[in-house]
Amino acid sequence: MENYLYTCQYCGKEYKPNRRKKQKYCNNSCRTRAYQLRNPKLGSTVPSVEKTPESVKIDKMSLAGVGNAAAGALAVNALTNLFTSEENKHATKKDIRELKELFISRYLPILNVPPNSLGEHPFFDLHIKNIVYLKKR
Repeated sequence: MENYLYTCQYCGKEYKPNRRKKQKYCNNSCRTRAYQLRNPKLGSTVPSVEKTPESVKIDKMSLAGVGNAAAGALAVNALTNLFTSEENKHATKKDIRELKELFISRYLPILNVPPNSLGEHPFFDLHIKNIVYLKKR
């Protein structure tokens, strides 16, 4: 195995070869891009990649950019709330909790049995699976 670094013939990056004196490229993607450039009749036009320090641009975060992003998010949320009908809006945890309390309670009313002599109405208890008589709230 070689002890020194080779230079990739496509991107120019230095690498340690895995194969002795046969490896010309640092990885498979550089190898295939170089092949596509050598054979233009394949129909693929891959531009050569030149990595120079001048061409690399790093965007910096600015207060104006953060403000613009926040204003944009607020505008989108406001327009979404304005133009979305109430039945198409998302359910919140509070909505789901209210539905559980409303529909899925321990006692379900029985409508086809009359109240007893004390005025208590029949309910089916889901926990003990029996009919119980309770005062209506």
